[in-house]
Amino acid sequence: MNIGILTDSTCDLDYKLLAKYDINTIPLNINFSGNIYKDGIDITSCDFYDKMVEVKEIPGTSQPSAGLFLEKYKEMASKYDIILSLHISGKLSGTIESARLASNQLDDIEIHVFDSQSTTLGLGFLVILAAEMIRKDYNIKKIINILKKAKENIDIYFSVNDLKYLEKGGRIGKAQALLGSVLNFNPILQLNGCNGEVLPYKKVRGNKKTRKELLSVCEKIIESEKNIWFGFLKGKQDNKAEKFREELEILLENYNDVKINKEHGFISPVLASHTGPYVYGFVILKGEFLDNAD
Repeated sequence: MNIGILTDSTCDLDYKLLAKYDINTIPLNINFSGNIYKDGIDITSCDFYDKMVEVKEIPGTSQPSAGLFLEKYKEMASKYDIILSLHISGKLSGTIESARLASNQLDDIEIHVFDSQSTTLGLGFLVILAAEMIRKDYNIKKIINILKKAKENIDIYFSVNDLKYLEKGGRIGKAQALLGSVLNFNPILQLNGCNGEVLPYKKVRGNKKTRKELLSVCEKIIESEKNIWFGFLKGKQDNKAEKFREELEILLENYNDVKINKEHGFISPVLASHTGPYVYGFVILKGEFLDNAD
C-alpha cells in the first residue's frame, strides 16, 4: 500500500529533508501586529524573530482549520492509499483535533491521525522515522506501533529569557513567570513524549550555569545510549545560543561509541510565539527503531 505523510509547520525540518522524503506539510497561523501569517510560508523564522524584538508584542497562534485539512487530505488521496497525519502535541495546540475532524469526513481513504505529544524536532524526528519505515515497506500497523514507542523516548530541554510568552499561553503558572524575570534566574523547561506538555525543570542563576545544567542533562541521557537522534534548537541568534552550540559539539565528540544522527533547526515562528525570540536547547530521540523493530 502506498503511504503518504502529512505533518505541520512546527516540525522544524529543513525543506530539503521534507522534499527528500516527499513529506506534505500544513501551516499553523500566527496573529501578529494585525496580520495573519502562515507559519513558514508568509514569514521566515529569522524575519519573525527580528519582528518580535522590534515590535515587542506577544503574538497569538491558531491551528489550521478542519476545512484546510480536508482539502489537503483530498489532494493527497489522489496519490496515496493511506495517509499518516503526524502533528504537534494536542496539549500544545488544537491542530490534532482539526485533523481528526477532517479525517472523520472522508470514507474513501484510510487516514491515521497521530499525536506526537511533542513538537519542533521531536515531531520532526518522528516524521523522518515514519518516512524511513515507509521506505522499508513496513505496514501501517507496524509503523504506528513503533511511533508509539519512539515518542516515549523523546526529550526536549530548553531555556528562555522570559516566561511571559509561555504564561500568556497558559503553559505554566504565574509564579514561575515571575521567578524567570527577576534576580537573573534562567528557567529551564522540558517537554517529553510521555505527557506532551511543557513543564518547569529547573531555575538556574546565570547564563553559564544554565548552559552547564543543560549540558549535564544532555550527557546523562547520552551516556547510557547506543543510538540517538540529536537536534540543536535555537531562536534568534545570540551569544548564549552560539556558545551553547559550541559546547554541545564538544560534548558530543566525547561519545564516539554512540551512533549520533544530528540535525540543527530554527524554532518555527509558531513555537517562538510561545517561547519568545531568545530560546535555545536540544532534542534527543533515544534508541534504534529501524533495525530492531518487531
